[in-house]
Amino acid sequence: MIIRPVRAGEEAAWLEMRVRLWPDSTREQLAREQSDLLAGAATNAVLVAVDEAGRLAGLAEVSLREWAEGCESHPVGYLEGWWVEADQRRKGLGARLVRAAEDWARSQGCTEMASDAALGNSVSHAAHAALGYAEVGRAVLFRRDLEG
Repeated sequence: MIIRPVRAGEEAAWLEMRVRLWPDSTREQLAREQSDLLAGAATNAVLVAVDEAGRLAGLAEVSLREWAEGCESHPVGYLEGWWVEADQRRKGLGARLVRAAEDWARSQGCTEMASDAALGNSVSHAAHAALGYAEVGRAVLFRRDLEG
């Protein structure tokens, strides 16, 4: 299994992982975000794990943010998305993807890395903790439509 940046021609397989990672988003919205990620290559990276057959088995999407909760430096590397196919879980692949994302952030001058997970996603909380990430807070987020 190798980890490398996503390549042209892999958008469909990458999108399928994103659909499973964020099932509440529409396919169209996720595809638009993919285009934005690729267009912003200076501040974003998409890393994929590729098995021996050439199948994408996982992803890590990482960005540079001006700040992140609990961090003191800037920019901050931010793990925006992290996914491993079910048949590849619990084999260390997720950790390898996160380490590759951290390496990318370091190469961009970052000294800190941040991430988030939904309040109820205890699996993600445990995975982050296992990789040395410390919880720095919890939040309930709100929005209001100003158009209506």
